[in-house]
Amino acid sequence: MTSFAASAARALVVVTLVALAADALLGGLTGAVSSVGGAPSAPWWVTGHVVERSRWAVFALLLAGSARLMLPADVPDGVARVTAAWRAVGIGALVVPLVWIAALWIVQVVIFTAADRWDIDGQVFRSADYYRRVLAGYAPWLLAGATAIVLSRHAG
Repeated sequence: MTSFAASAARALVVVTLVALAADALLGGLTGAVSSVGGAPSAPWWVTGHVVERSRWAVFALLLAGSARLMLPADVPDGVARVTAAWRAVGIGALVVPLVWIAALWIVQVVIFTAADRWDIDGQVFRSADYYRRVLAGYAPWLLAGATAIVLSRHAG
C-alpha cells in the first residue's frame, strides 16, 4: 500500500506541475493577445495566477514526502485490513489539513517576500483572529481523523 500511496503522491506532483505549466502558457498567450493593440498588461505569471496556484505544487510535494506515513507497508487480509483502512483514513484526515496549511503558509511567505509586503500583508500572521479562523476551519477534520483512528481499534 505504501508504494501505491507514494506513486499516487508522485502522480499528484506531476499533474500539479503540468497544470501550472499549462496555466502559465495559457496566461502568457492570452496576455500576449490582449496586449497586441494597447497598453501593457500584467506579467504572464500574474495573469495566469501561477504564483497563487503554486500552493498545489507545494501541497503535492509535502504530501509525497509524507505518503509513507499515511499507509502501512503491508496489510494482511480480513479484520486487520479493515483496521488498517480506518487508521489510514484517520491519519489522512489529520495529515492532509496540516499539509495544506503548511503549503498555504509557504506560498504566502514566498509571495510576501517576493513582493516585499511583510509590513502590510505579513501582519496577518500576527492576528489572533487569523489563527482562530484557521483552527475553526480545520478542527472538524482533525477531530474526525482522531475519531477514525480511535474507531480503527474497534473496526471489523
